[in-house]
Amino acid sequence: MQMKKAMVVSMIAVAISATAVTPIFAQTAASSQAAQVSQSNFLVNANPVSIRTVVDGGVTLASVRDIVNAVGATLHINSDHTVVVKLGETTLKLKIASKTITVNGVATPLQHPAKEVAYSTYIEPTAFVQALGGTYEDNTINTVKLLPGAEHAVWVNSSQLIVSNTAGEGREDYLVDAASGKYELLLASEGASELVLSPDGKSAAYSDPNGAVFIIDLSTKQAKQVSTDNSIKNELTWAKDGSALFFLQGDKSSVIAKVAVADGKVSKVLEDKVDYKANLKVSDDGTQFAFYVFKQPKVTADSSKEVDLDDVAIDATGTEPQIYYYNAATANNKPVQLTKDTADKVFLELAADGSKVSYVSVSADEASVGQLVTVDNTGKASTPLFADKDVYELVKGGSKLFLLTADGNSTNAIYEIDSAAGTSKLVQTVSDSASELIVSGNSDIAALIDGQLAVSAQGKWKNITN
Repeated sequence: MQMKKAMVVSMIAVAISATAVTPIFAQTAASSQAAQVSQSNFLVNANPVSIRTVVDGGVTLASVRDIVNAVGATLHINSDHTVVVKLGETTLKLKIASKTITVNGVATPLQHPAKEVAYSTYIEPTAFVQALGGTYEDNTINTVKLLPGAEHAVWVNSSQLIVSNTAGEGREDYLVDAASGKYELLLASEGASELVLSPDGKSAAYSDPNGAVFIIDLSTKQAKQVSTDNSIKNELTWAKDGSALFFLQGDKSSVIAKVAVADGKVSKVLEDKVDYKANLKVSDDGTQFAFYVFKQPKVTADSSKEVDLDDVAIDATGTEPQIYYYNAATANNKPVQLTKDTADKVFLELAADGSKVSYVSVSADEASVGQLVTVDNTGKASTPLFADKDVYELVKGGSKLFLLTADGNSTNAIYEIDSAAGTSKLVQTVSDSASELIVSGNSDIAALIDGQLAVSAQGKWKNITN
């Protein structure tokens, strides 16, 4: 009996000692029971990542350690249990249950305190990511420093764009990741022409102020000179096979010429003594061309008055741009004038086979709207393709045509045009602050909106510059 009694007393003592744990362990045990850890899918700097999460009081908290690992930060826990996170020039400090987080020595309030669950620290992700200098929305974390602004952009491929900005008296061109916004300098120049992407997307061409032509390799960032010819070269345009670059030659863009990539030799394609050509477009076979011709206004001065009075009359009659087509494969051929109307014409595009041109026609009538028009290369058939809404811009993406049009009070619309069938399809809406549409050969879409470059992904717009 004494042995049984001793066993009972011993068992009671064990039970009592099991409940008499320290407050810290008791809290941890309670926390572990109250909050269930789950694995959630996040997108961190454009990479899919699984991060542990818990729900506390209806608020989703994410693992500090998992976020730190995903963004490439460092984590250290001091002896006083302070969690220290460093990312670049930013240092964060936080404690469990504290309602503040310290960012570079400055305390910032937290709407929901951090929590320890199963010996790991969890925090509300929006506050934590913003404290790191990043952005957070819908399980998407971005801590990449974005390029300030964007003035011009062109797709390199579905994952990368070339973005250009003015820099002092010159220009800087960057390669920008379409998913994360991560960027690297490609070219810094003064007086160079815009970069023109090669058909294979591996290089870009430009001319310097002296007319020399260079090609820069987009993977190595190294440029090589391919021509020393010093004639003025406007609107460099690649041949489809990448063997040559066409351009408008001279200070008045009078000649259509080309420079061979292999040896830098320059040859003339069309020299018709007609000045002020513009918007050069080339067919896939490199033999057919479309372009505008601008006539200069007639300026007359009253000879009876002093010259320094600057009393002149300007007559702009007949100066509206007209579209011309030229087939270099036909002997003794001359350019064909395709249009003769008085409307302004912008955003000229030539079909890949050279059979027709498309452009946006804008009448001088203030009540009129921009219309998409197509005309065949004989100039005999002109057809409005899209007149439903005011057309702001026409862009060619591969073999397709895309329009930026008016839509509502705060949005514009993007349409895809089937020029063969004469039909249109609404692709997406965009802010009415969009000033330029950028479409790749694979129909990837980006837009310049209020000086920022935004990329369309799964029906949503995401800024990749700021």
